[in-house]
Amino acid sequence: MAVLWALPAYAETWTTTDGKTYEDVKVIRVEPDAITILFHDGGALVPIFKLPPALQKRFSYDPVKAKIAADNRAREDAENAKLLQAEIEQADAIKKAKQIQDGNQINQAQATAPTAH
Repeated sequence: MAVLWALPAYAETWTTTDGKTYEDVKVIRVEPDAITILFHDGGALVPIFKLPPALQKRFSYDPVKAKIAADNRAREDAENAKLLQAEIEQADAIKKAKQIQDGNQINQAQATAPTAH
């Protein structure tokens, strides 16, 4: 379940505990395990555990709830990846069948075409 927060009137600069800096941060969405942001160079999903303690507190970080949310996200990502792979395989099969059909039509047209003497 996602909780939306009001966007701040000003943009901030965040530096994560692993040294990544995000300039002109605008919070888009807050979830138990991560925060979706827009920043100077694009967008990102930042794990809350990588934020400094003051930001973790600001976003009510709870490691137990974050673990559950992260596990759910990983499970959903894996399911989506399987569905995407199935769609790719289905598209490849359709493409291959079309190529075979086209080849058969060409062969049939060549076999029935009158030959020049």
